[in-house]
Amino acid sequence: MKVKGVYLFLFLTAAVFVQCRTSVEIEDPATGFYETELFKDVQLAHLYEDSKTFVDLERDEDFGTLANRYLTEREHPGFDLMDFVQAHFRDPGQKKVSFTSDMNRDMYSHIGVMWDVLGRGPDTLNPNSSRIPLPHPYIVPGGRFKEIYYWDSYFTMIGLVSDNRMDIAEDMVANFAHLIDSLGFIPNGTRDYYLTRSQPPF
Repeated sequence: MKVKGVYLFLFLTAAVFVQCRTSVEIEDPATGFYETELFKDVQLAHLYEDSKTFVDLERDEDFGTLANRYLTEREHPGFDLMDFVQAHFRDPGQKKVSFTSDMNRDMYSHIGVMWDVLGRGPDTLNPNSSRIPLPHPYIVPGGRFKEIYYWDSYFTMIGLVSDNRMDIAEDMVANFAHLIDSLGFIPNGTRDYYLTRSQPPF
């Protein structure tokens, strides 16, 4: 137990160190969008049941132009916030998959099928999206989480190796190396709103 406690301490200390260090050294290019009246008004209006929905939508213009357009148009009689959002934001719908579990499969077969269902990438750069693009294929957690996550990926890669999917496991490691090379660390997930923090395992 003592040894495990030491590892846990080192583990958490490293994660906190990364969080503190990156919050100072890494400049978030999209911070401006999250400080606009448009962003605040949409989130406070609870237009979407899940607050993650709006930040994952793609914009049709750069955030500065769109934020200024909003400030002008909201003064017009009959302005509707949801109409504005639907006119200028869209769900990229990356790899919408219709999947139904086959109850005749055992657990191992089910997991093997899920690699293709949850596979994403490689990505292309879109300056009007919160997504941080990755150059290699990867596995996402699924559901509302449509991007790679550091913590989840550790366990995902254990499964990939166990299932002899070394190709994807190696691509995932290559993506993390890319994040370190380009950002200086691995953020929580590949969204620009995660640029101020990381996750264990460090």
